Amino acid sequence: VQTCALPISVITISSEDVGTIIKGTAKTRTNGTDTVIDINDLSSITIYLRDPDSIVTTHTATATNVDGGTDGIWSFTTASAIFSENPGIWKIQAKYAYGGGNIFYSQIKNITIGEALL
Repeated sequence: VQTCALPISVITISSEDVGTIIKGTAKTRTNGTDTVIDINDLSSITIYLRDPDSIVTTHTATATNVDGGTDGIWSFTTASAIFSENPGIWKIQAKYAYGGGNIFYSQIKNITIGEALL
């Protein structure tokens, strides 16, 4: 199992990988200081992946650790070869939605998808 953790700016995944764990940490920045968001306070975490052809797919992330999300760490696992046959630079961004209607977006990061020799 390959794990990708944000905020690494460049990661390499094979285009045919299945079961890749994509992880990130929900944070807010105020006056240059990062603070972890307790994801127990969120109603949903949506992950957007944009391929090199600008096609966007969405994925639902959940808290990773047993503490339920006080550490802000979320993840989702690819159930299929979502990067299949489209190697290149992909973009990833998280959307954090609160029950009260507030919505915040993470910074956009790059993921490098390499070709698989099939």
